[in-house]
Amino acid sequence: MGDDMSVNMRLVPNPGDGIVAAIADFLHKDIGFAKNLFDLVNISMTFVIGIVSGHFLVGIGVGTIFAVIGVGRVVAVFNHLCKGRMDVLSGIADKTDRGIHEEACPEQA
Repeated sequence: MGDDMSVNMRLVPNPGDGIVAAIADFLHKDIGFAKNLFDLVNISMTFVIGIVSGHFLVGIGVGTIFAVIGVGRVVAVFNHLCKGRMDVLSGIADKTDRGIHEEACPEQA
């Protein structure tokens, strides 16, 4: 979630997050969807390269598949609940710009 917070604030800490943020902006989708899409494309390329080189499923296991699905979905849920509040607190958005879920990310006193 910390990584997602930094990407939401437009402070991209590494190239992997940067490309996911660029894909999300290009597709006009949220970061969670773009993360799932990017990871799925990477797994697909690994699978194809493995098949072409004669090494079936090298480096792709059950944990990889669960991580691809899990990370993107956790990012999507976190953004759904807290992105509006983070944007307002950081000055990126006005309080009237987004629906803010007060119960999930309460305002700090």
